[in-house]
Amino acid sequence: MVSANPAPAPPQDFCRQSAYRLVTPAVMLCAFGIMAVLWHWGPRSLYFEILSFIGIEPFRFPFLDVHAVLAAGECQQLGMDVYLPNPCDAIDRPHVYSPLWLALAPAFTSTTATPWVGLSLDLLFILSLAGVLRSRTPREIWVYGLAAFSPTTIYAIERANNDLVVFLLILSGGILLSFRQPYRLSSYALFLLSGLLKYYPLALLVLLIRERLRTAISLLILIGVSLLSVGMYFRHELAKALANIPAQSYFADSFSAQNLPFGVGEILGSNSSLVVISLLGALFVIAAAKTLQTTRLTRTEKFDYEAAEIRLLAIGAILLGACFFAGQNIDYRGIYFLLVIPGLVKLHCSAGKTRLRQFYARMIAVALFLMWEEFFRHPLHVFATQAPNRGLVYAELIFWLGREFVWWWLIAGLAAIVLTYLQRLVLANEGIVRLVHGAILNKG
Repeated sequence: MVSANPAPAPPQDFCRQSAYRLVTPAVMLCAFGIMAVLWHWGPRSLYFEILSFIGIEPFRFPFLDVHAVLAAGECQQLGMDVYLPNPCDAIDRPHVYSPLWLALAPAFTSTTATPWVGLSLDLLFILSLAGVLRSRTPREIWVYGLAAFSPTTIYAIERANNDLVVFLLILSGGILLSFRQPYRLSSYALFLLSGLLKYYPLALLVLLIRERLRTAISLLILIGVSLLSVGMYFRHELAKALANIPAQSYFADSFSAQNLPFGVGEILGSNSSLVVISLLGALFVIAAAKTLQTTRLTRTEKFDYEAAEIRLLAIGAILLGACFFAGQNIDYRGIYFLLVIPGLVKLHCSAGKTRLRQFYARMIAVALFLMWEEFFRHPLHVFATQAPNRGLVYAELIFWLGREFVWWWLIAGLAAIVLTYLQRLVLANEGIVRLVHGAILNKG
């Protein structure tokens, strides 16, 4: 008779898997240390050359984005309006983030703390990857290594962008979702705090459907009151901060649903609004049809929706979709692919149908390509700019078109996975099932 509980792994296998899981964060820590040595003791030229080689344009000093938050806090303590050009900032940037950053920042912080705050944030982020990129085989080490050392991830680390803070909050919330009540409810508090800091994580509140109806309604009321209170208290600052958000180029290192239609409109000229609207509508229709088609495929096989990788995959997919449709996002916001890729790997390994395995394999390849696309786009843009000829310009245009279509294809696939995941949550939620069942009986 086969035991109901699986036999424990042999000690040598346990040690090997533990070593596999530590490879990526350990190598990242070593690489981070090497870059820190290059910055402090030189040659700094090699520091800049390495970053430029992988497609990143570094500023003259690291941690530029955490410097912006500290500069805003410093000037606010001096009584200045930080929503105007800020003299405390190295490049006079006005504050573009939620005013809650300034409310939560300690009063004694200043730009002199930039190296220590940036260093601490980066180290916490790298260490957190040990709980996300949990390799089990040498092949997974390579896949996760490509994601961890991609220009997307390195750019976020080099800037010490505050999306790293949001990433850590969301990762903590995702882990707490596996706990029982009342500990699980604190995950929604972390999602709410993340949303108050960066807006787009509010999309994660859709995960409330996993809770019983009474609990979900109570939390929605509490969250609504919190959002309304913060919004009213900071209404003037929020209006200024949102107005300060700069527009990005449709053709550079940003991703958005706007890029393809508005980029085509910019290429065609100012009298192309009809083309932009028509193209945007067509893209939405095609993406929706692709999502529904893919959902029918992903529903054919059951998966463990409570597995950590699948839960983080759903969270990452929701965030990427929210960012994609909400507005333009600089490339480093693609760090949420780090939550998505391990889940795709798990689905690929567990899929029984060849068609599903191929689909998940393509999703992994596309996600890695988008994390590395600046490695290919940046030199192509430089060559096309410095030695302009029609061939290079056309090559850059074709690359851009391919990148944008790939983004739409990926978002449609991720939306299908999210819909399947949410359906599993609804079916497992007795409170909602009873509500729907009662509504059907009453209608009958």
